[in-house]
Amino acid sequence: LKKMKCSAKRAEHGQVALDILKTSMPGEFDVILMDLRMPIMDGLEATKLIREELKMTDIPILALTGEKRDDIQSECEGIGFTDFFSKPLPKKTLEETIAKYKALRDGLATNE
Repeated sequence: LKKMKCSAKRAEHGQVALDILKTSMPGEFDVILMDLRMPIMDGLEATKLIREELKMTDIPILALTGEKRDDIQSECEGIGFTDFFSKPLPKKTLEETIAKYKALRDGLATNE
């Protein structure tokens, strides 16, 4: 991410991600990369709380998982993830995806 000139904050688990977002400034983050399986609070629960309790409905949340369950992608969509990726995520795909969602967010910010 540093090579892409992106600043990032790392959360060891979903509760830390929520705490970071609760104290963040509006527009501080363009994209959230969310691993589905983490200790304490997983990415599924964290994303649900980001959408429902924090009311952060505009920020893209990208699901990252090594899971091979057939239903995991539809479960993610139902919770409020914006996009879904299996690990390992190729660097080029990551770069293109972040650029796409950042451009969309920048466009939304200009139209507000």
